[in-house]
Amino acid sequence: MRRGFSNHGHPINLNGHWALRLFLTIIPEGKLQLISRNRVSMKLSEYAHRDATEMAALVTRGDVHPSELAELALCAITELNPKLNAVLETWPERVEGLEPNGHALLPGVPMLLKDTGATLKGKQQACGSRLGVGYVALQSAYLTDFYQSAGLTLIGRSTLPEFAQAATTESAFSGPTRNPWDLLRSTGGSSGGAAAAVASGMVPIAHGTDTGGSIRIPAACCGLVGLKPSRGRISKGPALDETLYGGLNTEHVLTRSVRDTAIALDIGCQTTTGDPFTIAPPLRPYREEPGLPIAPLRIAVNWKAEGVTVAPVMAESVLQIAGLLENLGHHIEEASPHYDVEAYGQADIVVWSLSTAREVARLAAATGHPPNSEYLERPTLEALDYARGLTVDSWFVAMDTYNRMCRQFGNFFLDYDIMLTPTVAKPAPLLDTLNSNRDVSYRDFMQTTFNFCPHTAPFNVTGQPAISLPLCTTQDGLPVGIQLAARFGGEALLLRLAAILEDAQPWQHRLAPVHSAYLK
Repeated sequence: MRRGFSNHGHPINLNGHWALRLFLTIIPEGKLQLISRNRVSMKLSEYAHRDATEMAALVTRGDVHPSELAELALCAITELNPKLNAVLETWPERVEGLEPNGHALLPGVPMLLKDTGATLKGKQQACGSRLGVGYVALQSAYLTDFYQSAGLTLIGRSTLPEFAQAATTESAFSGPTRNPWDLLRSTGGSSGGAAAAVASGMVPIAHGTDTGGSIRIPAACCGLVGLKPSRGRISKGPALDETLYGGLNTEHVLTRSVRDTAIALDIGCQTTTGDPFTIAPPLRPYREEPGLPIAPLRIAVNWKAEGVTVAPVMAESVLQIAGLLENLGHHIEEASPHYDVEAYGQADIVVWSLSTAREVARLAAATGHPPNSEYLERPTLEALDYARGLTVDSWFVAMDTYNRMCRQFGNFFLDYDIMLTPTVAKPAPLLDTLNSNRDVSYRDFMQTTFNFCPHTAPFNVTGQPAISLPLCTTQDGLPVGIQLAARFGGEALLLRLAAILEDAQPWQHRLAPVHSAYLK
């Protein structure tokens, strides 16, 4: 048996044990003891086919133990991570002593945290950068506490591009993360490690962040469900607030099923003391929405983007799903909101560069590393240079542009219940296509990124919920993500419609070529 190593050469921490640890446990004296075979009730290939909801049900019934699920996840990571480079480190010490919590929503389900966003006290979080090496979180985020209270077992952290800036997961810190559907292709970004881990069956659910599409883009590239909730739905506390990146950023999960996404939203959407915004709570638990009927909807369809080439397969897939929705009784109309794309692009450059500069300053102060080319990639250095030339007025001009977009999209959604688009402009690109860690200006870097995901980023500005579903594929089997967006606060409708589409055009039978289902 081989030790697990990520592609950049750092050992995946399995506490010194081999993959055979699937059948081993630690006793108090520190010796290894073989578990009775009757406790190992699930094979790795069986684990790989179950979503989080089903795993939790098995734990609740006593058919499987939480520690066993965690061990299966660690084994899958050991076997698959050398190919995918999706996991930065694992935390096997958190597996010891796990016990079922019968009152939890997802007891014993293994989960990864992204290397940015929700922190876990005492664990590293480098934000995908060499600058962040050595930074250890002093407190856990509220969202992390919610995950743990719901019974989820946090077993490690996943990869991302530096400071989550790119639409691909390729960094100088951890190297390229590879797509389980084609190892030569990108997972998308920035939650690319999370996507690769779920799409390959390492874990059934993984935490992600979304500032311009960073949950939805990798979900589309890797054949997963990825929901960006409404602004204010997920608390950023206690260290941060919802104004991070000008209000663009939020957090949620990547999953294989709509029901997992729904139950994770129930877990994460709790209000906390000091939250700067209050959003109307759901009428019922989100996990009850899938399966409920829907009255006929007015659905706007748009597969185009100003100044961006959208691949024919993306347009064809959107039209296919539009036809399916029409057959289900919904009213379909080609339409899209109008906004100043050039002004929006300039506003994003201002907001992203200033916010990145602030994050760099925070990590540099915490680690003592200087913010130079030894520790930072070219796009980040370009962002710092660009930010130095900005003024306070630059920020307010950007916020004014965002405000106009919010009003324009809000008025548009007075006439439509749902907007249907491709999630990204083309299927998962080859690695190094979107990796702009070269001699390019920050403006060109941002433009290259936007050209890949022109339909996701506007909903970060407006704060509206949007979900990517793996409803279609290319001729050679690559996933094609379809995005649905709703009015602000409309997650319930999105989940209900997503579940209907999941039933009408299921995807669970499709497995990536690199998947734990094929492991013994």
